[in-house]
Amino acid sequence: MSCLLDAPGWEISAAVRARRVSATEVAKDALERVRADSFGAVWLVTEERALREAAAIDAALARGDAPDERLLLGVPVGWKDLIDTAGDRTTYGSALYRDHVPPRDAEAVERLAAAGAITVAKLATHELAWGTTTQNPHFGSCRNPHDPTRVPGGSSGGSGVALATAMVAAAPGTDTGGSIRCPASCCGVVGLKPTYGRVSLAGVRPLCTTLDHCGPMARTVRDCALQLEVMAGGPSRDARVPAVPVERWSEGLSGDLRGMRVGVAERYFFEHTAADIAARVRRAVDGLAHAGAEIVEIDLEWPTPMGEGDPFIPEGAATLQEFWPARRDEIGPDVARDLALSDGLAAVPFAAVNQYRLEYAGRMLEKVRAAGIDVIASPAQAQTPPPTDALTIPYAGHPEMDVTYAMCGLTLVFNMLGWPAVSVPCGRDGAGLPVGIQLAALPWREDHCFAAAAAVEAAAL
Repeated sequence: MSCLLDAPGWEISAAVRARRVSATEVAKDALERVRADSFGAVWLVTEERALREAAAIDAALARGDAPDERLLLGVPVGWKDLIDTAGDRTTYGSALYRDHVPPRDAEAVERLAAAGAITVAKLATHELAWGTTTQNPHFGSCRNPHDPTRVPGGSSGGSGVALATAMVAAAPGTDTGGSIRCPASCCGVVGLKPTYGRVSLAGVRPLCTTLDHCGPMARTVRDCALQLEVMAGGPSRDARVPAVPVERWSEGLSGDLRGMRVGVAERYFFEHTAADIAARVRRAVDGLAHAGAEIVEIDLEWPTPMGEGDPFIPEGAATLQEFWPARRDEIGPDVARDLALSDGLAAVPFAAVNQYRLEYAGRMLEKVRAAGIDVIASPAQAQTPPPTDALTIPYAGHPEMDVTYAMCGLTLVFNMLGWPAVSVPCGRDGAGLPVGIQLAALPWREDHCFAAAAAVEAAAL
């Protein structure tokens, strides 16, 4: 098996374009790796599709027809099983969709395929993306590759594992409360939740449509930037995608942060974070300063709860009303528990929750702009990934908080705001597991996220 799969996706693409290796050879090596998965990350090997796509690339190269805009030429990609792939079983992690085969690719899949990416697998997700552990009662649980007794994060846990073990070089995920950044941090890879509306959600099973995002995951910042260049912008099948220009983010990764102001909210993000994780993140912030950024303390407003699990539960329940409670026996226990909670939240109507979210976003935008902040730096996760059988963990002064909400305690705020946020590795905690620093920016400023992430990445090399 070629060691090329251990390289970043952009290097794989360059090797295929230069015909140092064929796309078919890359696809076969990737297929061998996904078939050998021992962490529960791979739910379906898409061999027929992968070999067909690879053969088409090799034929195009033989004709001299491989335009430079095919940015992901020959890059093996795995798709979270929340994202439709035409002709392949796509379960959304639920027994409710056990035999679902979509007729059309999600728009994100179409775009990566047009850029030359090769689909080799469908990857594990928490049931219906409603959770942060990727412990799935229907199709098997996923384990952290750095410690198989612990969770890989979620709900895009299979994506994080497949990247960390070099089964694939790209694995876009979805993020409603942290489901890209959580597994990126837990597995030691890079994951960006873009600005709300930046990437089409056409063909992605909704959880909470006002919070859902689709975004890139990879082993390097540059690979994430390349994916976003392909995934972002219009025209789109998704009416939520505005006509905002797509930049060449992958070309602005110099590591020079002079002129950038980085805000650190100690009270907001660090007061409940484990000491060893906080220390690694603060060291990474020091690295941002060394790269030229000005570090400033900022006091942020913590969102006020309106009901347990807000704003997940009211809207999430609405997306499942055809199944709940009529088919409750086919729904796993953790999702069923939250749906049962929704029955008691009638006093907190969704319209009120959404109105609060919009007002909160306006106040935060005004405060951060007034402070001249370009990037907000924080831990992505407050503590070491919990054991695979954990149902609750201590967090924020609570001796027993539901593991799902504890693990998105530092990420959900940026879904509520709709701002871009990336997790990039910045060391290891006391248990030897990866630590991610979360870098968030104002809407449509993914360039700031990528620039700061590249500086963290360079300091870690």
